[in-house]
Amino acid sequence: MFNHNNSFLSVKKRLRVAYISSCLPRRCGIATFTNNLNEALESKLGQNAGVFIALNDTEEGYNYPPEVLFQIGQEKLIDYRKAADLINSHNIDLVSLQHEFGLFGGPDGSYIVELLGHLRKPVVTTLHTVLTKPTPGQHKVFVEIAAFSRSLVVMNRLALTILKNTYRIPEQKVRLIYHGVPDTPFIDPVFYKHKLNLINRQIILTFGFVSPNKGLEIMLEALPPVVKKFPDVLYIILGMTHPVVKKQHGEKYREMLTKTVEDLHLEKNVLFVNEFVDDPTLGTYLGAADIVVCPYHSEEQITSGVLSQALGRGKAIVSTPYHHAKEALSGGRGKLINFKDSLGLSKSLLELLENEDKRRSIASHAFALGKKMSWNIVADKYTELFENTLDEVSSKGYSLKKSGYLHTLPIANLQFLESLTDDTGIMQHTRYGVHSRWHGYSTDDAARALAACCAYHNLFRTGSVMPLIEKYLAFIAYARQENGWFANIMNYQLQFEDKEISEDTFGRSLWGLGAATGLYQSEGQDLLAREIFDQSLPFLDRLTYSRSMAYSVLGIDAYLQRLPGNKKARKHLNLIAEKLVDFFRRHSSAEWPWFEPFLTYDNARLPQALLLAYRHFKKKEYLEIALESLDFLTSVLFKDGYFDLVGNEGWFHKGKKKAVYSQQPIDAGSLVEGYVLAFTLSGKEKYLDLGYAAFQWFLGRNRFGEALYSSHTGACADGLDKQGVNKNKGAESTIAFLIALLTLYRWEMHDRFNFALKTEQD
Repeated sequence: MFNHNNSFLSVKKRLRVAYISSCLPRRCGIATFTNNLNEALESKLGQNAGVFIALNDTEEGYNYPPEVLFQIGQEKLIDYRKAADLINSHNIDLVSLQHEFGLFGGPDGSYIVELLGHLRKPVVTTLHTVLTKPTPGQHKVFVEIAAFSRSLVVMNRLALTILKNTYRIPEQKVRLIYHGVPDTPFIDPVFYKHKLNLINRQIILTFGFVSPNKGLEIMLEALPPVVKKFPDVLYIILGMTHPVVKKQHGEKYREMLTKTVEDLHLEKNVLFVNEFVDDPTLGTYLGAADIVVCPYHSEEQITSGVLSQALGRGKAIVSTPYHHAKEALSGGRGKLINFKDSLGLSKSLLELLENEDKRRSIASHAFALGKKMSWNIVADKYTELFENTLDEVSSKGYSLKKSGYLHTLPIANLQFLESLTDDTGIMQHTRYGVHSRWHGYSTDDAARALAACCAYHNLFRTGSVMPLIEKYLAFIAYARQENGWFANIMNYQLQFEDKEISEDTFGRSLWGLGAATGLYQSEGQDLLAREIFDQSLPFLDRLTYSRSMAYSVLGIDAYLQRLPGNKKARKHLNLIAEKLVDFFRRHSSAEWPWFEPFLTYDNARLPQALLLAYRHFKKKEYLEIALESLDFLTSVLFKDGYFDLVGNEGWFHKGKKKAVYSQQPIDAGSLVEGYVLAFTLSGKEKYLDLGYAAFQWFLGRNRFGEALYSSHTGACADGLDKQGVNKNKGAESTIAFLIALLTLYRWEMHDRFNFALKTEQD
C-alpha cells in the first residue's frame, strides 16, 4: 500500500488513466458512464488525469474532445494493435477497460483481446454485462479478458456469484463497485413537475434508449386499468431509439408503440420524448416521476444505469426480475413482477398509486441504497483500486519493467495446431511452415497436444477443442501395443515404423492420458484415458531414463488431481521421486548439483517432477533438491538478462563447454512450468520472474532478440540456430509454447489468487 501520509498527493498527480470505451458525443450508455466516471475521478486525481481510446461504430467517427487520443474502428483489427502501441508509448499508468460484448469487433468481440495482448500497462476492467449462459466463443473471450486484467469490477453482488460459478474466476480478482449516480438530495416530485408544467399529473417514467428488449409494449398493455382509476396518470417514455436498432430496423418498434397507444386510446396518457437527453434534463424528468418502470424482457441484464439512476433519486420502482433488479430491489426497495406480465404490472402500479405511504416507504429504502452509489463514493473506490493496482504492479507483478519486459501474454491461438491435425493425428514437422507429410505422425506429439488441449479446454470451458482431444486420444489408444508400450512414429501410409521401445514415448503418453482424466465434463474421454492409464501403471517400474520418469510424473500428478485417493498411482509417484533423488545423490557435487553428468533436452522436467512429488507427499528433501537443481539450471542458462538455452549440437557435459545451437522450445516451455510451480511451493518471487523471462524467450528475449512465436498464425519456430530463428515450425515447438502460455494464463487467472490466499492463511 502507498504511504498516504507522505505520497498521496504525488500519487494523485502522477496517476494517468486511459479509458477504452465508447465516448461522448457518441450516444451510448457506456460512453455516458465513462464520462461520468472520469469527471468523478478528476476530483481525486486532478484535472486531465484521464485520456480516452474511443470505439467508433461508424466510419465517420464523432467530433470528440481533445482528451480522445485515438479512435478505433469497431471492425478494424489493425486499429486495436495501433491503440496498444500508442498506450504503451504514452505517459499512461493504467488502463480502464469498459467491457460490453457489443462494443468491440471480431467474432464475439474478440478484437479487444488482440489489444490487451499487446499492452504493457496494467488493466482494470469494468464489466457492464456478465452473461450467465455465454456461447463457447463468448466464454473464451471473457476468460481471456479476465486473464489480461489485474482486477475486474462488477456493479452488484450477483455478478460475483456468476463469475465464480460460470467462469471460475477467483473472488480475490473481483471488486464490487456500484454504478455511480449523482449525489442529489431527496426532493418532492412536485418541484420538478412545476418545471415540466405537469403539476396535476401522476407521472410514471421509463427512460433510456428505446428498443424491443425494453418491454415498453407490456407497460402500454398494463396502462388501461390504471388510467381507468387514475385518469391523470401520464406515462413518459424518455429517450431516443437505440442507434443500433435504428440503423438495422429504423423506427418500426417506436411506430408499433405509437399505434398501440392509439389502439388503446391512451393518447392523453402517454408522452414520447424522442431525444438523447443530457444529465440535467434527465434529472428533471426523473425528479418529477412518482414511479419508475423497468419492464425489460431479458433476465441476463446484470447492470442497469436506468435502475441505478432511479435508486439514486429515491424512486418507487416496478421492474421485471432481471439480474440487477432482483438484487437491487430486494429488502423493500421496489416491486418485482413477472416477465411479460401486463396484468401483474397493472396491479403493482395501482397498489402504489393507491397507497402513497407504501410508495414513499419504497422510495426511501431505494434512496438509502442510492446514497451508497454516489459518484463521489464510487470515485473513492476506483481511486483506491487503481492505486493498489499500481502498487502491486510496481512491487511485484512488473519487476522486470526496468529491462523493458513486462508480464504480458499473447492470445491463445490454436490455428496452427489445428492445421497440423488431420483425421489421423498431428503431423510432426513442416518445411518453412508447410506440412512435411514424409515425416508422418508421432505419439509423442499427440500426447503433448492432448495435454495442451485438455489444459485449454479446462481453462476456457469450451468444447471447441474436443474434436482435437478425441483425435489425439484415439491416436494414443491405437499406438498402444500388445506388449503394453506405445509405438511412436507413424508414416503417412498409417504404419508404425519404430520397433524399439521408447521410454520417453511411454512417459509422454501417460502425461497426455493423465491430463485427459481431468477433463471438464467429458465422461467418454475420461473413461478411455483412465482405462489406458490404469493398464499402463505397472510398466512404470521398468523405466530407467530420467526424463521418461519425469514425463510420467506429469501424468500421475494430473491423474491424482482427478482421483486423489488412488493408492497405486501414489505408490508409483513415490517410487519415481525416490529414483530421481537417487540420481541426484549419485551425480551431484558442489559445482554440479544435478541428476546426471550432462544437460540435454527438457532439463527442467526433472526438478519439476520432484516439485510435483513434494506437493503430494510434503517430503522436505524433494523440495530442497528440486530448488537446488533448478537454481543450478538457472545459473547455467540465465545470462545477461535472458535465457541462453543448451543447444542440441553437443549439449552440455560436465567439465566441457555448453553448446548454444540449436536451442529448443521444449526447454523454454518446461522452464516456465518449473519456475511457476517453484514459486507457488516456495513463495520465492525470483522464480515467478524467471518463469516470465523463460516465456519471453519465445517472444524475442533471447540471444538474437528475435521472436519464435507468431500470435497471428499460432505457430512457433523450431528453435535458434547459428543463422538465427529456424524457418521450420513443427508440432513439438508449437505445443511447447501453448503449454507454457496456458500455464501463465492459469497462473494469472487462478493460481496467483490461491497462492495469495494460502500465504495469508499460513
